[in-house]
Order: sequence, then C-alpha cells, then structure tokens
Amino acid sequence: MKTTDGAALPPVPVTRQGLLRVGLHVLLAALPLLAISAHVFGLITMNWSAALLVIPLATTIIALSMFDPHPEDRVILHGFVWGIIACALYDVFRLDTVYMLGWWADFIPTMGTWIVGNGASTSAGAWVGYLWRYLGDGGGIGVTFFVGAAFLGLHKRPASVVVAASVGFAVFPVWAGLIGTVWLAPRGQTMMFPLTPTTITLSLIGHLIFGLIMGLGFVRTRAAHRWWPWTPVVDWFSPAEARAERTLRVAHPSTSGMSFGRPAERPRADTGPRPVVAAAEPQPARERPHVVPPPPLPAGHPSAPIPRQHPSGPVPVATGSGSSTGSQPTTGAHPSGPGPTTGSHPRTGSGPVPVAAAARSAATGSSTGSHPRTGPTRTDPTRTDPSSGTGSTTLDPETWALWQRQLATTVKGRRTHRWR
Repeated sequence: MKTTDGAALPPVPVTRQGLLRVGLHVLLAALPLLAISAHVFGLITMNWSAALLVIPLATTIIALSMFDPHPEDRVILHGFVWGIIACALYDVFRLDTVYMLGWWADFIPTMGTWIVGNGASTSAGAWVGYLWRYLGDGGGIGVTFFVGAAFLGLHKRPASVVVAASVGFAVFPVWAGLIGTVWLAPRGQTMMFPLTPTTITLSLIGHLIFGLIMGLGFVRTRAAHRWWPWTPVVDWFSPAEARAERTLRVAHPSTSGMSFGRPAERPRADTGPRPVVAAAEPQPARERPHVVPPPPLPAGHPSAPIPRQHPSGPVPVATGSGSSTGSQPTTGAHPSGPGPTTGSHPRTGSGPVPVAAAARSAATGSSTGSHPRTGPTRTDPTRTDPSSGTGSTTLDPETWALWQRQLATTVKGRRTHRWR
C-alpha cells in the first residue's frame, strides 16, 4: 500500500476512524437515490433533502479530501468517475428509446423540478435533473460499488468475476430498488413511469449496460487498489495459499495485518536474514612458462638491433682501421643534427649507421677523445676519408640498398625496421 505522497506503508487493520471516513463517502453516494425514493413515498421532498443533507455533506467531504487526503480517496475517485461514464453510456440507450422510438417517457426533467421547487420550468428541471442523475445517481453508485469491491478484495479476482459482480450489483439492489419504488409507492407510477413489460425490459437492459461498463472500469483501474489501506475482509486464497500465509505469519509476526495477494503478488516467504555463503578458497596461481630468449644476432647482421646513439652529446666516428682519434673532441652536439667529425675534419653529411665500424670499435674498446663510445653514426658509402685516403663505408651495397628501401617505406612515427 502507498500513501498519496508515494511513501510505501504496510497495510493496517480496519479502524473506527477509517470506517467513519469511508462511511461518509458511502452515505453521500447513497443519498441521491434514497432521496428519490423518499420523495416518491412522501417522507421528505427532494428540495429539503438536497438542501439539508446532500449539498452540506458533499461540501464537507470535498473539503476533507482536499485538506486531509487519505489513501482510499483515490479508489473512491475512480469509482465516482466510472459511475458517471457508465451512466452516460446507459443514457445513450435510454434516450434513444425515449426521444427516437418513443417507447416510454423521460421523467428526469420532472425529477429536476422536485429538487428546484414546484415553480421551476421544465428546462431548468432538465438541467438540474440530469446533473443530479450523473453526479448523484451515477457517481454515487460507482463509489458504492468500488468501496464494496475493495472491502471484498475483488481486485484480486479474475476480470470475469469482477464484471459479473458489477452487473449483479447494478441489477440488485439498484434496478430492483427502482422497480420496487415505482411499484410499492402509492403514486410511483404516476410520478415516475408506468410499469409495463416494455418499461421493465428497457430499464433492465439499461442497468445491465451500466453494470457492464462499471465492471470494465473497475478492471481497468484495479491497480489503484494498491492505495487501499486495509486488508480485504474476505479470504479469496486457495487452501494451499491460506496455509502458506498462516505459516508465514507464524514465522514472521511482523507481517501481521499485511495483505497477501495471489502468487504473483504475494511477498516472498524468505524475508528473514539469508545465510552467508562461505567464500570460495583461492586457487593457486598458475606458473608462467619460462621463455628462453633467442641468442643475440652477430654484429653487422641486417636483423640485428641498431645501437643507440648517445642522447646528450656528440658521438665520434670511427675510422676505417678502427683506431681512436687522439683526444680531440668531436663536434655536432645533437644526434639528429650534422654528424660528428673525425680528427680535425668536420662532418657535413648524414647517412646510415656504420654497423661494422661500431662492432669493431666495441671489440677493441677504443674511444674518440675523452668520451666513451656509446653508439656509431651512419656514414655515406660514397664519402672518402681524407685522413686515411680510403672510403669510410662500413656496409656492403646490398645492405645499404635494403636500408634505403626500408627508410623510404617507413611510416612516420613507426619503428624503422619491420623485424623489430
């Protein structure tokens, strides 16, 4: 059950205050029909009953619903609306037989003059009479049926059962009360309509239509009964469901007073603390296979890694004979700039790294100047070293051509060699 502000609350038992509040709604719903019977029997005129009972009570209930709303007001409002809709569809059939076919007379305008007073015109009586019929009779019957169905728990029954109950309520006591008033009152047939097979049949068909529409409206809005604060007074459960409910109430006394629906709506029985499942034992970590790295490739091999250049200074270039060059420092401070020089000759070109010279220099442990040899520089195979008179190439033509092709096809930002 939920309150009007959406907060979830458990159902509560029926209380005197709650019954008084709902009793006011049912009394107001029944007064319009009872006022007609009282007027026809001569007990009290509708002018007095409307002025002293119906209008003051309706004003009080409207004020209570606005300033002190209760959860059951939503169900009552649905009943009021669907009662008006059912009465309107009933009048589609009735007015067709009255004004189109002329099978019986329309006594609603005459009833309107009873409310306004004897000196009222027929047109004023028609407006007041139909307003009384829709809001009082139709809406009142709808409220009475919806409240009774909520107390009986019909919202938990199938749609066919609900519609059958609604049609039965429209026939008895509503239609039976109308026919009884017309038949038993001394001036009933004179003031309302004569009892003939035609009028009895037409009035019965109209009430069947009214009950059908009201029952379908109840089925359509049965979800509104989740706001009904009380448990049904009739147990519609099967014996097995009743035993399960009693077992749950004994095991969990806190659920006393709660409403248990059918299996799809009933709360779970395992509402207590759930047992804690022990955590699974940790599995031992699997040992990774030992990978033996391949042996290093010999220096000068095309697939061997290129030795890195020194990142922070110039790197000397080895001569063709693999000897070091005195203590003269080399020039060319950055690896990406012009290459370093050998001796006193500046280096102006750039080319591939002399892998063979780097290997020989690393083997002999020679260095250039006072800086250790950290990596070779690339040389041009077409350049010649003036100091030695021989070419400073360190790569054979095939390797040089392979490097040139790879450098030309390398995408910027990728590695230079595909085998790396």
